[in-house]
Amino acid sequence: MSADLVQRAIDRFSGVIDGNSVDWMRYLKPSDISHIVPIETLADQAKERMLLGAEAEQGLQLPWAKTHGKVLIRDGKLALWAGWSRHGKTRMLKQVMLDAIRQERKVLIASMEEEIMEVWIDLCTMFCGTLDPSPRQIDAFVDYAKAHLWLYDQQGEVQGDRIKAVVRYASQELGVTQAMVDSLMMLAVPRDDYEAQSLFVGGLKTLAKDAHCTVHLVAHMRKRDGKAGEEQPGTLHDISGGHEIGSKADYVFIPWRDMRDNKPLEAPDCILKVDKARGRVNWLGKIGLSWHTGSNQFSEGYYAPRYAGD
Repeated sequence: MSADLVQRAIDRFSGVIDGNSVDWMRYLKPSDISHIVPIETLADQAKERMLLGAEAEQGLQLPWAKTHGKVLIRDGKLALWAGWSRHGKTRMLKQVMLDAIRQERKVLIASMEEEIMEVWIDLCTMFCGTLDPSPRQIDAFVDYAKAHLWLYDQQGEVQGDRIKAVVRYASQELGVTQAMVDSLMMLAVPRDDYEAQSLFVGGLKTLAKDAHCTVHLVAHMRKRDGKAGEEQPGTLHDISGGHEIGSKADYVFIPWRDMRDNKPLEAPDCILKVDKARGRVNWLGKIGLSWHTGSNQFSEGYYAPRYAGD
C-alpha cells in the first residue's frame, strides 16, 4: 500500500481528534445526573424488554456468525479484552470496531500504543481483505468509515482522567457509542497500586453507563509460572493488576492464538474465550476461529470477513 495513496485517502478522512484542539476541562467531570428514579417511570421499558425475550435483546454483535445468539455486548457497558502479548487482542478488537460500523454504530479508537497512521492502515487492510488494496478499495473504506469512525491522536502514557474526558467528549459531541481504549498499561495508573486501578476501572464503568457508550478496554495478562503460560488462554484472574479489574467489567473476552509447532491440523488457529458476560445473553465458553493471513484478521473460514457489499 503506497504512502501517497494512503495519504490521499486520509485527506478525505476527517475523523481525527487532536489532543491539543479540545478544551478537555469541560469534559473532565460529568454533569450531575440524578440516579434516584421512581419505579413507575421504568415500567413501559421494562415490560417491553421482558415480553420480547432474550432473543430480541439489543446490543453489539461480534463479526463472526457462530457467535450470534451467544454473545451480545449491551450498550453502556464495560468490556475487557485481555490476553498474552502477540496473541491478537488489539487486532481482534479493531476488527470488532470495524464491524460495529456495519451495525450503524459510531466508533472511537484511542490507541496510545500505535501511531494513528498504523491504526488507519490496519483498519483499511481489514476492510479491503488484502494487504495490497487498490485505490478503489481504499476509497471504499473511507466512504464506509467517514462520519462513523474517529481516532484519538495521542501516543504514550495518558492520564486516566484525560481518557475519560476523551470518551465523554466523543459521546456528547460526536454521538460515539463504542469506544476502544488501548491499553490499560498506557494509562497513568500505577501498576502496583491495585486500589488505584480498581477505582479507575470502576470509574470507566460508571462513565460507560452515564454516557451510554460501551467502553472496550485492552488489558495484558501477568506472566505465570510453570508450563501453562501462553500455552493456554488464561482467565480473568490472570489479568495484570488487581483482581477487581475483571470483577468490575461486564464482559471479559480473551483472544488466544495457538502458536504450537506441533498444533494438530484439526485444532483452530485461534480461540476467543468468553470468560464473563452479564445480561440475559450470557453464554460463556470458547469459540474457534481461523487466521486469515491475507488481511491479518480473524475469520470463520478460508475467506476474509466482509464488512460491506460491492
